[in-house]
Parts: sequence; C-alpha cells; structure tokens
Amino acid sequence: MAKAKKKDKTELKNLPRFCDYYCEHAEFTDPNSIGACRKELAVWCSLLEKYNNKNNKCLVK
Repeated sequence: MAKAKKKDKTELKNLPRFCDYYCEHAEFTDPNSIGACRKELAVWCSLLEKYNNKNNKCLVK
C-alpha cells in the first residue's frame, strides 16, 4: 500500500471499486502462476505489484 500512497490521490479516486481488467493498472497474469485455463481469474495490479482475484474489492481502496 505504500506504493499507492505515492500516486496522486485524484488518480486513486478514479480506480474501480472491484478489481477487473477495466482498471488501467490491471494486467493479465502469467499463465504459469495460476494455470493456463484459469489465467483470467487472477489480476496483476501494477500499482501494488501484487495479485488480486478478479471481481474482488480493489486492494488500493
């Protein structure tokens, strides 16, 4: 969460409430980390450099 505090607060207000690929900080995960058939269930948050479950609450908020 320390990395998120470095970002502009107005940018943090624009983050979606739930983690999804519509977020500008969301990236597809490496298929080897979760399995190729489930690669879209985990979202890599480039803002926090951490995985989150898709449709889970945003970890930054």
